[in-house]
Amino acid sequence: MKKANNTVLFLMGLALVVVMGVALSVNNTRQIEAEPLAEVSDAPELDNTSLVADAQLAKGSTSQTNIDDAEIVEDQPAVAAGAYLMSGKQLTGWKVDKRWPIASITKLLSAYVAETLMDPDQSVVISQRAVDTVGTTGDFKLGELFSVRDLVKAMLIVSSNDAAAALSQNYGEEQFVAEMNAVASRVGMVNSRFVEPTGLSVQNQSTVEDLLKLVRYVWESDEEFFRITRQSTDIIVDTNTGVARQLININRFSARSDFLGGKTGTLPEADSNLISVFSVGGFSEPVVIVVLGSKDRFGETQKILLEL
Repeated sequence: MKKANNTVLFLMGLALVVVMGVALSVNNTRQIEAEPLAEVSDAPELDNTSLVADAQLAKGSTSQTNIDDAEIVEDQPAVAAGAYLMSGKQLTGWKVDKRWPIASITKLLSAYVAETLMDPDQSVVISQRAVDTVGTTGDFKLGELFSVRDLVKAMLIVSSNDAAAALSQNYGEEQFVAEMNAVASRVGMVNSRFVEPTGLSVQNQSTVEDLLKLVRYVWESDEEFFRITRQSTDIIVDTNTGVARQLININRFSARSDFLGGKTGTLPEADSNLISVFSVGGFSEPVVIVVLGSKDRFGETQKILLEL
């Protein structure tokens, strides 16, 4: 009987050890699952990003009718930023070689390419595919007819995705994007890549340093682009009907006398991006400020500007 009791006690003890071991294993598993994911600043890479941005925003969404106009202000620095003289001298910055999805800053390049490849006075028909492109800025309708220059204005002032899509489709999308990458290569943007003209794809990526090269190239080639972007308002005309439409600049700096031009860009995966060119006292040439991955692109740009 005593031997049987000892056996029972042994088995009970063994069962208790097994139960405790299972409990510890469950606790450890929960801790592993609760570990934080990689930060956004480490996530985007050219070779492994997917086209998820296009699926996340619905055209005409009531929560974000203008992709480029959303701001969430938090006291947190941008992922990457830099301030430079137009000649290329760096004044300040951090992670200037960090590759990042640039969103609608893409349109600075695609607008330049459109006017380079196409006659600015050429008329372009707004197609259904262009109208169906994510975003509502520009308020374009099927069958409307606008000049290349007016569609470029819509791209640069209100960041119209429809306008960018219409221009690339009119020329031939594959050839248009190929020319965008050819210009980027010619400029020396070795860490940049473009897969479409609107900036909706997270695979459109660049760095602070590369974007400075683009700004300098466009500035030297055609300052008119930056004059367009600094205007608070402008008018485009449907050449079919003669009806004019007013564009109101979404860039908060557009009304400032020291603002010489720039381009905004926002995607959920990239937060907010901004290129700005300013005339700054004490400097004999324009100052270029690039901010990528910011919660407050305008506030952060202003802070950099004040610290120069």
